[in-house]
Amino acid sequence: MKWLEKLLNWMLVIGLLLLAGRIITAVCMFFNVSFTSFFKDYSIISIIILLIGLLGTQVMKTNKQ
Repeated sequence: MKWLEKLLNWMLVIGLLLLAGRIITAVCMFFNVSFTSFFKDYSIISIIILLIGLLGTQVMKTNKQ
Protein backbone atom coordinates (compact mmCIF):
# COMPACT_ATOMS: atom_id res chain seq x y z
CA MET A 1 0.00 0.00 0.00
CA LYS A 2 2.96 2.30 0.50
CA TRP A 3 3.68 2.38 -3.26
CA LEU A 4 0.04 3.21 -4.00
CA GLU A 5 0.15 6.14 -1.59
CA LYS A 6 3.33 7.46 -3.23
CA LEU A 7 1.81 7.04 -6.69
CA LEU A 8 -1.30 8.98 -5.71
CA ASN A 9 0.77 11.74 -4.14
CA TRP A 10 2.82 12.05 -7.34
CA MET A 11 -0.36 12.12 -9.42
CA LEU A 12 -1.63 14.97 -7.24
CA VAL A 13 1.59 16.94 -7.70
CA ILE A 14 1.66 16.37 -11.45
CA GLY A 15 -2.01 17.33 -11.69
CA LEU A 16 -1.39 20.57 -9.81
CA LEU A 17 1.53 21.42 -12.09
CA LEU A 18 -0.61 20.79 -15.16
CA LEU A 19 -3.36 22.94 -13.62
CA ALA A 20 -0.87 25.79 -13.19
CA GLY A 21 0.17 25.34 -16.83
CA ARG A 22 -3.45 25.55 -17.96
CA ILE A 23 -3.96 28.74 -15.97
CA ILE A 24 -0.82 30.32 -17.46
CA THR A 25 -1.97 29.28 -20.94
CA ALA A 26 -5.39 30.83 -20.36
CA VAL A 27 -3.86 34.11 -19.17
CA CYS A 28 -1.52 34.24 -22.16
CA MET A 29 -4.37 33.52 -24.55
CA PHE A 30 -6.42 36.28 -22.91
CA PHE A 31 -3.66 38.81 -23.54
CA ASN A 32 -2.95 37.45 -27.06
CA VAL A 33 0.57 36.36 -26.12
CA SER A 34 1.84 33.38 -28.08
CA PHE A 35 2.37 30.44 -25.78
CA THR A 36 2.49 26.67 -26.17
CA SER A 37 -0.82 24.91 -26.64
CA PHE A 38 0.38 21.76 -24.84
CA PHE A 39 -1.66 22.44 -21.72
CA LYS A 40 -4.75 23.31 -23.73
CA ASP A 41 -4.47 20.15 -25.83
CA TYR A 42 -4.21 17.81 -22.85
CA SER A 43 -6.57 19.55 -20.43
CA ILE A 44 -8.97 16.61 -20.00
CA ILE A 45 -6.12 14.22 -19.21
CA SER A 46 -4.63 16.61 -16.66
CA ILE A 47 -8.00 17.07 -14.95
CA ILE A 48 -8.38 13.28 -14.68
CA ILE A 49 -4.86 12.95 -13.22
CA LEU A 50 -5.60 15.70 -10.71
CA LEU A 51 -8.92 14.16 -9.65
CA ILE A 52 -7.47 10.67 -9.24
CA GLY A 53 -4.58 12.05 -7.18
CA LEU A 54 -6.87 14.20 -5.04
CA LEU A 55 -9.47 11.54 -4.37
CA GLY A 56 -6.84 8.87 -3.82
CA THR A 57 -4.95 10.88 -1.22
CA GLN A 58 -8.19 11.67 0.58
CA VAL A 59 -9.14 7.98 0.69
CA MET A 60 -5.68 7.05 1.96
CA LYS A 61 -5.92 9.68 4.71
CA THR A 62 -9.29 8.38 5.90
CA ASN A 63 -8.04 4.77 5.85
CA LYS A 64 -5.10 5.71 8.13
CA GLN A 65 -7.38 7.21 10.77
